Amino acid sequence: MINLKSFFLVIILLTTGFSFSQTGSVNEIGTLTIIISDFSNDEGDCWFAINNTEEIYEREDTVWIGKILSIKNKEVIVTIDSIVYGEYAVKVFHDENRNGELDTDILGIPSEDYGYSNDASGWFGPPSWEKAKFIFNEPEMTIRISVD
Repeated sequence: MINLKSFFLVIILLTTGFSFSQTGSVNEIGTLTIIISDFSNDEGDCWFAINNTEEIYEREDTVWIGKILSIKNKEVIVTIDSIVYGEYAVKVFHDENRNGELDTDILGIPSEDYGYSNDASGWFGPPSWEKAKFIFNEPEMTIRISVD
């Protein structure tokens, strides 16, 4: 015979959406592929950064994962294995002259191609985390970024 306390505990767990299944686990991982396209040429490098928090995304002096990649056929493909489900945002720029920075004109407008996840854009600066972030929640997922 079930006691009254146990019965109420089961009712509370069932009505709050508690699940005993493994789906939706906080430790689920998958493979993320990022296709970066529309580079104006294959010269120079693609500077790539993926961030897993708004705090890191907003900073200019750090990234969660950063890479300098070769451009082939005016595109770059990045694959990250074993990435934990969650929120992420990607920033990229075409360092065409390989000087290690995104060149700008006298007004501060970038003179080299750049892009963000969701093809997000911002006024007078980079797009916000809210515009650039995406949810990674599949065993295999591909996102696309167009630089311009």
